[in-house]
Amino acid sequence: MARKRTGQLIWRKGWAYARVTTVINGEKVRPCKPLGTQNPVVARLKLQKLNAAENPASEDAKRPETFAEAAERIYAQRVAEVADPLQARSPQQEIAQLRRYALPIVGQMAVTAVSPAPADINTVLDAAKRQGLSRQSVQHLKQRLSNVFAALQREPGGRSDNPVDKATMPKFQETVTKERAVLSDEELVIYLEWEHADDRYRGAVLERQTMACVARMFGGLRTSDLHALKWEGFDVDQGGFAWGWAPRKKTKRPQLLEVPEMLRAILQAWWDQAGRPRQGVVFPVRRAGRRGNRVGQGRGKASHARALRRDLQRAFAASIERDGNAPRKGSQRWRELFEETDYTLPIDFHSWRRAYAQALADADVNAQQAAALAGHADLGAHARYLRNAGKMRTLPDAAVPRLRVPQRAHAKGSEASCGVSDRLEPGVRAEETAQLQSTGTDCEPVHRIPMLDVAGSNPAARSEKQAISVDQKALAMPNDSAVTAIPARPHVRLLDLLAAIDAAIIAGDAHAARALVAEAARLERERSEARGIGEPPSGAQSP
Repeated sequence: MARKRTGQLIWRKGWAYARVTTVINGEKVRPCKPLGTQNPVVARLKLQKLNAAENPASEDAKRPETFAEAAERIYAQRVAEVADPLQARSPQQEIAQLRRYALPIVGQMAVTAVSPAPADINTVLDAAKRQGLSRQSVQHLKQRLSNVFAALQREPGGRSDNPVDKATMPKFQETVTKERAVLSDEELVIYLEWEHADDRYRGAVLERQTMACVARMFGGLRTSDLHALKWEGFDVDQGGFAWGWAPRKKTKRPQLLEVPEMLRAILQAWWDQAGRPRQGVVFPVRRAGRRGNRVGQGRGKASHARALRRDLQRAFAASIERDGNAPRKGSQRWRELFEETDYTLPIDFHSWRRAYAQALADADVNAQQAAALAGHADLGAHARYLRNAGKMRTLPDAAVPRLRVPQRAHAKGSEASCGVSDRLEPGVRAEETAQLQSTGTDCEPVHRIPMLDVAGSNPAARSEKQAISVDQKALAMPNDSAVTAIPARPHVRLLDLLAAIDAAIIAGDAHAARALVAEAARLERERSEARGIGEPPSGAQSP
């Protein structure tokens, strides 16, 4: 049995070359062919394809490419095309997710054997869900599967369809969307005033404080933007820091923004401490790590959330010892900032971006300008940051239902006590107004609401109001009257009518008030005649 031909990989000045046995004019030769790559993984995959093409009778040429081989080849090519090593981590993380969740299921299947129906892809997504991936992570896995098949579609002789297009996401249990906690301005001041007691960590704390100020006041930068921020993006020639470029790594749309006056002094101090560099990243790596000594170089993907929460807790503790003006451990505010609650997530570095967007809303900046300043691609993305803004938590006065809450009259005969002069229509006699104000009774709402009754907690006042409000018969009033029914009964007392007059005045119904005043005068005349007093003298005022 003939030995399987694998070819030979040769490296010359960092570039890969391949020696593959081929037959030319009946003779076997092994020419050296350049592969056009410096990546070892890509070179080996190209060698395999070249060997299969030059030896069509071999078993490798007959065997179709598996999904695992295709995924490794495509992502290796993506890594090789990235010039910045830090940017190469993204495709490396993507292929790592495919290796863990997709390749064990469909990795050994030929790319042409993956079912055009979404059955195989759905199996991968369902298995990822069972392993505990969140909805968003499963969605990312589906997108990476689609990327592999999309690349295969572009290759000559590749698949003509993408089976991921017809796949459906598994159903997830609905979860509560929680808001990320945000520091108030007062709490930010407490954080910026704090210094670490140990000189070894003081520089790292100052760096996080400076990053927090930049993210809070300069375009609401994301953490990746802070890591990509460079000195040459600011006007460092004059040292004024009047403007600067926000990298916007997520949207790939760098944005020129004006630097607020308050932030200029902070950037100036950080620039002076860094030695006034003209170029380089603003927040470089501070110490050597497991991947080698990269001090002074740009950061990759990193999180500062734990360090930020640790700094805040120490800053709050120091503030409490000094003047007590900070959230205390165990309080509700403390739990909102540092623990996940039923409604909020603990603070992290993305909270500064959220605080920036909410501050724009509280400052009455229109949505288009706010979205542009925050670098959001559309208004929908910007709106997600505004659900907990101060303006969104406060109900405007115009939206509050018009329920008149009863208030005690502060002074007998005072117009300010019940607002009589504001509610009576023109034409009401001055003596009627004076008579109504001189009663000194409580101002009642148009519609009685027990929970708004200030006299509800006073048994004596409650019994008095009940005595003057229960009735069976109503006086006939105009159809346009706001007071639809006024209490009346046989032998009604004058106090009943006075209370009804107060209600009509508060309702702003002058017609009802005049009718009630006339009824009170009629009642007084009947009472006088019953006692034998007779008609009042001519020109006497009505009660």
